[in-house]
Amino acid sequence: MIARLDKCIVAAGAILMLASQADAQAGRRSGEPTLKRADSAYLSGDRDKARALYAEVLTQDSSQSRAVFQLAQLEESNTRALALYRRYIALEPDDPWGHMAEGDLLARMGRWADALVAYDGAHAITPDERDVAIGRARLLERAGRSYEAADELAAWTTAHADDGEAWDLLGRSRMRAGRPQGAASAFEQAVRRNVRGAGGRLDAARAASAPVVAPDVSSLGDSDGNRTTRFGALVELMPMDGLRIGAGGQRLTIANDVEQAEGLNLLARVAARPSPQVNITVQGGASRYLMPVAGTGTPLNGPGTPMGGPGAPMAGPPQTRTVTWVPLHAAARLRARVPGRSSTIDLRLEHAPIAFTPQLLANRVSRSEARAMVEVPVGAIRVRGGGRFGHLTATGEPSNGRTGVEGAVVYPLGDRLQPSIQYRAVGFQRESAAGYFAPRRAETAEGGLYFENADDGSLSLSADLGAGVQRVTMHDGSAGGWTRVWRAWSQAALAMGPSRAWYVEVEAYDSPFALDGVATTGAWRFLSVSSGVRWAIR
Repeated sequence: MIARLDKCIVAAGAILMLASQADAQAGRRSGEPTLKRADSAYLSGDRDKARALYAEVLTQDSSQSRAVFQLAQLEESNTRALALYRRYIALEPDDPWGHMAEGDLLARMGRWADALVAYDGAHAITPDERDVAIGRARLLERAGRSYEAADELAAWTTAHADDGEAWDLLGRSRMRAGRPQGAASAFEQAVRRNVRGAGGRLDAARAASAPVVAPDVSSLGDSDGNRTTRFGALVELMPMDGLRIGAGGQRLTIANDVEQAEGLNLLARVAARPSPQVNITVQGGASRYLMPVAGTGTPLNGPGTPMGGPGAPMAGPPQTRTVTWVPLHAAARLRARVPGRSSTIDLRLEHAPIAFTPQLLANRVSRSEARAMVEVPVGAIRVRGGGRFGHLTATGEPSNGRTGVEGAVVYPLGDRLQPSIQYRAVGFQRESAAGYFAPRRAETAEGGLYFENADDGSLSLSADLGAGVQRVTMHDGSAGGWTRVWRAWSQAALAMGPSRAWYVEVEAYDSPFALDGVATTGAWRFLSVSSGVRWAIR
C-alpha cells in the first residue's frame, strides 16, 4: 500500500514538473513576438517603447535573459541597472559579455576595484578573448593606472603581434604614463600595420623624448615702480623613460626709477616620474647679483692726510661701487595622486633669494619655506587644504617667521571646468624694514574658476581666475576693512608641428597683500608677461 502511494506521489510530481515546463515553454512562445517588437523598438531608437516591451516579456517569462540584459542597458538608474546585470549573469553565467557589462557600469560608478573583479570573471571564462583583454586595459586606463594598462596591452601584443590597434593603444597608454620612448616603439609597430593616425602619434612620441631647447623672455612690473626683465634658456634631455635632466640660465635686470641691478641665474634640474601618479622635481643652483651703491667722493685734503669733518669739501662727483651677492637657491616638489579620482598630495620645499626689487637685493632678502597641500573627494565635490611654514632673512634684522593656511571647496564640472570657493590666511612674526610688506595677518576670501580646453588640437588654453575680498591686520593695530581683490593667470600654447610649441603666459594681481610675490606697500598691483618656445631637437 505504501509503495503504491509513493509511486503516485512521484507520478504526480512528474506531471507537475512537465506542466511547469510546458507553461514555461508556452510563456516563451507567447513572449517571442513581444521580444521581437522590443528589439525592433530598440534598434529604431524608441527607448521608452523598448523598455516597456522588454518589461512585458519578463512578466510572461522571468528567465528571458535577453530581455534582462536589454533592460539593464536601457535603465537610467545605475543601481537598478547593476541589479539587472547581476540577474543576467545568474541566468547566463558562462557569457563573458555579462561580466564585462557589469564591469563597465561599476567603472562609471567609480567602483574601480569591483569593476576589475568583474573583468576578471570574464577573463576566467574566455582568457583569449580580445574584447576582454582590450576592455580590461581601457578600464585600467580610465582608473588612472596607465602603467598596468600598458603591461596588459604589452602582454596581448606579445601573443598577438599582428593586432595593429592594440599596438596603437599600447603607445597611447605609454604616452599617458609618461613613457614616450616606449610609446614610440609601440607606434612604430602600429605604423607598420597601417593603423590610421599612428604616424602622427609616432612623431609626437619621438618629439616628447627628444632633447629640448626652451628659450624664453619675461617682463614683470608692479605698482611700486619695480620692473624686472628676464632672458634665458633651458636645455633638457631624457636619458630614459620617466627621467628628464636639464640645465639653464637667465640674465636679469631689476630696476626702479632710481636704482638698477643686474643678475645671472644658473640652475640644474631633475624631473622624475616613477609612476603616472607620482612626479618628483628637484632643482638647484646659484645666482649672482651686481648692485651699484653710491659712494661719497674723494676728500679735498687728499689721500694720506687727515680726513675732513662732516662739512669738509669733496673733490669730484660722488663715486659708486658695485656690491656682489651670490646666493644659492634650491627647490624640491613631490606630487602624488591615488589612482582614479581620489586624493592628491603636493609637498614643496624651497630656499631662494627674493629678487623682485633693488631694495630687496640690497638687503639680501631670502626665503626658506615648506608647503603641503592635500585634496580629497567628498561626494560630488573636492575639498582642498594646506599650510605653509617658513622664514625670511635679511641683513640688519632678525629672521622673520611666516605661516599660512588655506582651504578650498571645488566643484568639478567635468574635467575642464572647476569653480571653487577659497580662503587663505598668512601672517608674519614681526614687521620688517628690509623692503617687503609683513603684516601680522592677511586674510583673503574669494571665488575661483579654473578651466582648460581639450588636450588635442594645435591651440591649448588654460586659466585660473579669482576675485573676492581681503583684509590686513597690522602688528600695531586691529583688523582693517575688507577690500576687493582679484587675480588672473592664463597660458596659451600653439603647437607648430610635433617638435615645436610657442607659449604665452600672463599673470596679474590687484590686492593689498601679495601672497607669493613680495610687495613693499599695502596697496599693490602686479603684471607679468612671459613668452617662449619649446623646441625638440630630433
